[in-house]
Amino acid sequence: APGGWMQVAVQRVPVGHLVIGVDLAPIAPIRGAFAVQEDITRTECKSKIKKLMSQNGCRAFDVILHDGSPNIGGAWAQEAMSQNALVIDAVKLATQFLAPKGIFVTKVFRSQDYSSVVYCLKQ
Repeated sequence: APGGWMQVAVQRVPVGHLVIGVDLAPIAPIRGAFAVQEDITRTECKSKIKKLMSQNGCRAFDVILHDGSPNIGGAWAQEAMSQNALVIDAVKLATQFLAPKGIFVTKVFRSQDYSSVVYCLKQ
């Protein structure tokens, strides 16, 4: 469900640290976190994140966790390709907000492109 990892993050980060979750679907309110209903590939998403960071005195994130996935249940090859594209989009977004020495965590579907995606992530 949207917001599941936000709940974990709120429990793990020190009080007062900023937790933001982004999803296409609505995220139920989570105490200690901000939810953004937006597409990570859109400029509006970046603007909303920047605004929340500014309002909360945050210059960069120490950890960015990407758990994005397309709707699953159809053709596996297409779903894996869509998820791989989401990973790359998440990396692009993370490079704008991650602190030096920050950590980016993502899931990657095992597919024929798995090694290529992991190679890109290591760069």
